[in-house]
Amino acid sequence: MESLYKRLSGKIEFIGINVGINEREKGVRGYVKEKNLTFTIIYDEHQKVTKTFGVMGTPTHIITDRKGFVRYRDAKFPDDIDEHMKELLK
Repeated sequence: MESLYKRLSGKIEFIGINVGINEREKGVRGYVKEKNLTFTIIYDEHQKVTKTFGVMGTPTHIITDRKGFVRYRDAKFPDDIDEHMKELLK
């Protein structure tokens, strides 16, 4: 996801959300630092995002359009991620 973020930075907003089920915020911060992730990471301690978007497990990748409508939701990135991104940039 980091490489996708770097490629599309400025065109699409990327937000990583840790749903706070199996990890504490301190551990999440350590992971972000260890992996050198540069996109925004949110720690969802009370699972508000989880409930709003119907996250059933981790990881879950959700792509929304500019209006917030979910266009893709799955445990893995789609093989045709570039096509999804092009569609959203129209």
